[in-house]
Amino acid sequence: MDGIGEVQLIRKARLNRLRISVKSTGAVSVSIPWLFSFSRGEAFLEEKMEWVINTRLKLEKQGLTRKSLMPGYLFSTRNFKYHLSPSESDRIEVQVRPEEQSVVIGYPGMASLQNPEISDKIRFAVEGVLRYEAKRYLPGRTRELAQQLGYSFKAITIKNNKTNWGSCSGLKNINLNLHLMRLPDRLIDYIIVHELVHTKIPNHGASFKGKLKSHYPDSDELDKAMKKFRPGLI
Repeated sequence: MDGIGEVQLIRKARLNRLRISVKSTGAVSVSIPWLFSFSRGEAFLEEKMEWVINTRLKLEKQGLTRKSLMPGYLFSTRNFKYHLSPSESDRIEVQVRPEEQSVVIGYPGMASLQNPEISDKIRFAVEGVLRYEAKRYLPGRTRELAQQLGYSFKAITIKNNKTNWGSCSGLKNINLNLHLMRLPDRLIDYIIVHELVHTKIPNHGASFKGKLKSHYPDSDELDKAMKKFRPGLI
C-alpha cells in the first residue's frame, strides 16, 4: 500500500466490525469480519490512512518502535545477562545458566532476525524469562517497601506494558511492568514507591509530589534517570 508498505488483511469469524492495528514494528493489519469482502477492508484502510500514518509517527516519537534484533549481548537484569545466539536447532530455545548468571536465547542459525515470525518468537521467549524473574522479586519487594513506609495494597499483578512502568487502581491494586527487572535497584524501588504513594494519593498533584519527595528527596534526578529507559523489549 502506497505510503505504509505491505498490509496484512485478516478475516476473523467472530469479528463484527472492521479493525486496524499498528504494531510496534510499524506493521499494519486490517481485521475483517468473515462475511465482509477484502475490498471493503482495503476501502476502510484508505479511509483511515491518516490515522495509520499518525499512529506510526507517534510510536516513533515516543520511542515505542522496536529496534532490530542483533546476535550477541541484549541487556542485563538483577540476575542475568541476556544474550542472543544462533544455533543449529530449528526452533527458539532458552538456556538459563545460573552459574554464569546468563540467559542465552538460541535461534535457528539459518533464519533471518528481520523475519517478523522469528523476532516475535524471540521476544516472547525473552519476556517469558523476564516475567519469571519479575514474579520472583517484585511482589516481595513491594510488600517489604509497603511495610517499611506504612502503605497497604490489595493485590499486585505483573504485566508486559509498553507505555508505563506501573499503575495503581482506585481499589489499591498495583500493576508493575516486568521490564522493571532491567532497571537498577534504586529505580525499581522508586517506581514501586511511586505506586504505593498512589494508594493514598491517586493523582500527581502537589500532595503526591511532596509525599514522594519525602521518601526520595532526589526524585527530580530519579525522574531524569528514568527517561534513559523505556518499557517494552529491545
